[in-house]
Amino acid sequence: MRFLVFDKQNEKLIGVFGLCDPLIGSVIRDNFIGWNRKQKLERLYNCLTAYILGAVPPYNKILSSKLVALTTMFPEVRKVFREKYKNNQTVISGKNKLPELAFIDTYGAFQKSAIYTKLLNWKFVNYTKGQSHIHLTANGSWETIKKFVSEERFDTYKYGQGSNWKLRTLRVGLENLGFDEELLSIGWKRAYYVCPLAKNWREFLTMNHKKPKFLEYDEKYLINEWRTRWVNDRLENLQIKLNDSTEII
Repeated sequence: MRFLVFDKQNEKLIGVFGLCDPLIGSVIRDNFIGWNRKQKLERLYNCLTAYILGAVPPYNKILSSKLVALTTMFPEVRKVFREKYKNNQTVISGKNKLPELAFIDTYGAFQKSAIYTKLLNWKFVNYTKGQSHIHLTANGSWETIKKFVSEERFDTYKYGQGSNWKLRTLRVGLENLGFDEELLSIGWKRAYYVCPLAKNWREFLTMNHKKPKFLEYDEKYLINEWRTRWVNDRLENLQIKLNDSTEII
């Protein structure tokens, strides 16, 4: 799902955000939610990941990326999700699941992001381990390493069987070859953020509650939160930044 955020006063584009299906295997997310395999199979459907989010010039000069992050909580976003997925049968289970968006998360590209710092309802959880398989699998090493992994390992290539399958398989292969799993390190950690949309989000995602009880944030409240928390006290400095960026354009 992709959204454009416009300024009502002048109909100019403020920013964009996109929400996609979350990673099947995410250790940091799974540990934070605290769900088991069965619960994850059932409720991952009710989660989305923000894969792009930010403001465009000149709005990025006046902390509008924070406003865009707040718009992910607009009731309209949940409505679009509901309309898009109602009566849809899931590929994995073949079930018609409750089409309610209860949880949004995202990963910072390079450690922490200023966008989400001290922002209403957005919470920094922790850093990822900073591991990936791309630098090993992209150069053809995957074909060699997987020869040193038993066939039963490949039977774990199923939804809900744990964290990233290739990473787990590579760890075994590297160990069997006498190498340390440190070879999987890519040198930087990514910050993990969450934005629950319901008061009972954890109870809902762990199947202790049947329906989410949504937080009562409407558009007016969220826009006012951005204005009073991030704009009013900085108005003079933000105006200077905006004027400078306009002159450059």
